[in-house]
Order: sequence, then C-alpha cells, then structure tokens
Amino acid sequence: MNNVLLYLIGFAGTGKLTIANEILELSPFLLVDNHFINNVVFSLIDTDGNGPLPPSVWENVGKVRSIVFHTIRYLSKPDRNFVLTNEFVEGNNGDEQTFEQVRTLATARGTAFLPVRLLISPEELARRVVSPQRQPLLKSRDPDEALRMARKYQAYIPKDVDYFELEVTALSPADAAKQILSEVHHRFRI
Repeated sequence: MNNVLLYLIGFAGTGKLTIANEILELSPFLLVDNHFINNVVFSLIDTDGNGPLPPSVWENVGKVRSIVFHTIRYLSKPDRNFVLTNEFVEGNNGDEQTFEQVRTLATARGTAFLPVRLLISPEELARRVVSPQRQPLLKSRDPDEALRMARKYQAYIPKDVDYFELEVTALSPADAAKQILSEVHHRFRI
C-alpha cells in the first residue's frame, strides 16, 4: 500500500487516535493526530480539557497545521502513507476549511484519499470522553459537553467526495482498523 491518505473524522472521544494506532499496527502509515498539531499550542496555555479555549488559539493551531501540511506535501516521500485525525462537526466553517486543506493536500500529492466518518452513540461518546488516557494528551474530557454536541450536531459529512462511514459504538478499534484498510483495498485496488 503506497501513497494513501486516510482521514478519520468524528466527535472528540469517538476513538480516532485509538483506531489510527491500530491501523499503524497493520500497515505502514505515519500518524498525524489532530493533537499532534493542536498540542504544540495547547501545551503552552492552561487548559484542563473541560473549559473553552481562547479564540486566538485556533489561529495559532492553523499556523502549525499549515507547516505540517507543507512538510507532508513537499518534503515527505511521494509513496508515504498517512492517517490524519480531526474532530469535526457539521456546520462549523473552520472544520470545512480544514477538510478542504486536507483534500487539497491529497490532490497535490496524487494520493488515494479516503475520508472516514466515524459514528458513535451519544451515550458511548460520553462514556469514552472521560477516559484518563485523554488528559495527558490535552483532549476534552467533559461528558456533558460531549452529550450536548452529539445530540445537537452530527459528525461532519464530507462534501463532494466519496467517503467511508463506520459505526464504532460497539466495534473494537482493531476491527475498525481492519474494516478501514479493507475499504482502502476495495476502493483503490491496492
């Protein structure tokens, strides 16, 4: 498998990073988790994962993301595989812009691009979001906010691109990774 870009998207707590790590166990991908980018900025401010962040944080995160995407586009080996993750909700213009940046990156690299929309029940999301493993990664840990988001919004639906949707409420991360890689093989004949 060469020159594939997987993009795992869904609510915070869905299991994007856990599934991505399972993909890395099965196939030669490099991981670019959204917190790999976010935490360059988050680690420099006081954040407990339960409160809002200053709006200017996102401008700085965008600058870090631009550097990472530039590096992937121009400095990474052309046949390198990547799995990226992001928390995205429907109706957020910033999320749509970030998705378009990733789509543009995939097009520029001439890569096989598969967005993966991860779905989960609100109750399971609230259960997962409080996991102690999330705190050192500076990830949100507020179950009430997770429930509110999951009940008010839906996970981002990619526009004008063929994506793969996967319900992960009762699916193990290892099985999710296998299904995603199987979909890559099926779609791209890799």
